[in-house]
Amino acid sequence: MTRTFQIGLAIESFLNIIGAAQFVLYPDWCLSFAVARGPKLGTAIVPPSAAVLWQVYGAMVLALTVPLIQCIPNSKAVAEKRRITFQTLIAGEIALESLLVWHATRPDQSGFTSTALWLSAVNLVPALTWHSFVVYVKPGMMQSTDEAPTKPSKKRR
Repeated sequence: MTRTFQIGLAIESFLNIIGAAQFVLYPDWCLSFAVARGPKLGTAIVPPSAAVLWQVYGAMVLALTVPLIQCIPNSKAVAEKRRITFQTLIAGEIALESLLVWHATRPDQSGFTSTALWLSAVNLVPALTWHSFVVYVKPGMMQSTDEAPTKPSKKRR
């Protein structure tokens, strides 16, 4: 199971890097799909402040990906590292979900479309579910094969 977990970490890290790179390099393009359109203009105008904050968000995603990458190789204390990393991600995902849903219920005050806010919230659910499942339901998945508890062998008579 550890190999599957390592592959999952590698895939999650790869997707984070690809997505966050787009956020940092092309914030206007990314936000053009989410920003509410002006009533007279009909086109999305991304405020420079929003673009900068989107880049900051991308930088934070990249920064939080570093611990994920460090948790890929097996080591003696890898289970504890993975648990701490996942609990940190869970806390951030819960905070983001709360903010996105709250703003989705009042999109006229957020500057984003309701659809973009709901889609953002929905897209975080799989990561939150996975991280929560591994930490709270199946924590044994985080152990390296070297640490995995073994069943005691039966004595032969």
